[in-house]
Amino acid sequence: MRGTHPRRTVATVGVAGAGLVLGHWVAYALRTPHAHAREELLHATGHGYLPYATQVALLACVIALVALFLARFSHREGRGSFGADAAVLAAVQSITFVAMEVGERLASGAPLHDLTHGSLLTIGLAVQVSVAIAGAGVLRLTDRAAEAAEAHVEITFPPVPRSVATVAVAPSVAPQRLAVRATASRAPPSLP
Repeated sequence: MRGTHPRRTVATVGVAGAGLVLGHWVAYALRTPHAHAREELLHATGHGYLPYATQVALLACVIALVALFLARFSHREGRGSFGADAAVLAAVQSITFVAMEVGERLASGAPLHDLTHGSLLTIGLAVQVSVAIAGAGVLRLTDRAAEAAEAHVEITFPPVPRSVATVAVAPSVAPQRLAVRATASRAPPSLP
């Protein structure tokens, strides 16, 4: 992602995080379709944190996409390549998925056998790549939405006045009476 704008990088990381947890849920649903058996498997393999991680990842994704939209809308920064976004998302999500699975099992004391001899990693990696392609589509849609908004809406922000409001308390005045004086021409009138 060399040469990309920092907001684009943040958006890509946000989408990768949301894609990772979404792909994680889908992989386990495909691997163990029965809900009760899946819940037992998730509990036994150290996935108690996953509902909270999902909420955080989805919130981070939304914030990152809004930041990307605003950056594209206000700064006319270039959009990313669909292929490059998909490749980065697939790599980040796949590597993190494998690391998460190994870490979860090590932390919970569950055996690593089902990772090396079962279908979970194969299913999980295929799902992560699929979700990454969808995530690249979301980044592309965000780019296009910003371009469309920019073409139809012109937003100008007024300059921020560099005025300073001063508050002075006269020593002989009771604390309820404050003298306020503003130095800007558009400030409210001074209080006695």
